[in-house]
Amino acid sequence: MNDRDLGHRAEAVFDALLTGRGGDLHPADRQEATAFWGWLGDFERPAEAPAVRRVWPARVAALAAVVFATIGVVTWFTHPAAERDFAQHYATSHAERRLIRLADGSTVTLAANSRVEISYTPTERRLRLSGGEALFKVAHNAARPFIVETPHGEVKAVGTAFDVAVAAREAEVTVVEGVIRIALRDSAHNTRASEPIEKLARKGERVAFGMTTRDGGSVGFIRQASDLDADSATAWTRGQLVFRGEPLRDVIAKINLYARDRVVLTDPKAGSMPVFGIIDQGDTAAIRDLIANPHAIAIEPLEAPTATLSKTAEH
Repeated sequence: MNDRDLGHRAEAVFDALLTGRGGDLHPADRQEATAFWGWLGDFERPAEAPAVRRVWPARVAALAAVVFATIGVVTWFTHPAAERDFAQHYATSHAERRLIRLADGSTVTLAANSRVEISYTPTERRLRLSGGEALFKVAHNAARPFIVETPHGEVKAVGTAFDVAVAAREAEVTVVEGVIRIALRDSAHNTRASEPIEKLARKGERVAFGMTTRDGGSVGFIRQASDLDADSATAWTRGQLVFRGEPLRDVIAKINLYARDRVVLTDPKAGSMPVFGIIDQGDTAAIRDLIANPHAIAIEPLEAPTATLSKTAEH
């Protein structure tokens, strides 16, 4: 980062701090800028000072930014982005759901066994969902896009709501409100610089994206999945599980995220059996009513907490 970029970034931080938008800043930015502002206030003021015209916050921010960058009180702004990203981490355990309220008014609801990392800057709101599932309700701000990274690609929105589920080979996004853009890179073996693969998805659409193997290399894909209504897509946030033809082996994995007992597939041939229906999270016995061959599964005792919803406010 050159001196000009450093000055612009520092000015943006101080402008936010002086105009009541400090809550939108990255925590490290806010802490360092506040400390520096306090340091300036320690200087002794003259006993009498001539009347001066009003100085607009933007000019104060610019002046502070110049001093800030010049004397080198803080070096955080000069660090590469990778060193300061994702300073806040949230995770859920078995049978737990967690509601996270972000500084800009957006919310994240984490499903069981999920993990999200958060990095807010003056130009974007970036989150990383490294595993599990989450429902994102995004506060509108066209100047600061909301981006969710996954191991398989990323989802970009401005003001909308969408659900993202991360699996080993792909991720799946369901649009609850608004429009999102899905992007990933094609990293096929022995090819020149890759071009981004992108797709728009609208309310009610469900899209899968990730990587597959072709001709000895990894190739990115985005494919349309079956559409899903908003109530079904977000049922897990209300303590329900909705199945619309998923194979039994996947249904069992989903149930076991919240189950007080463990469901085990005893007949491997039944693993591909489609399952339809709705059950409450933790009601493992109800799965027997949804499958043609109840003897294809067994339910084993498991010491686990009852499904809970915790709330977290980000500061």
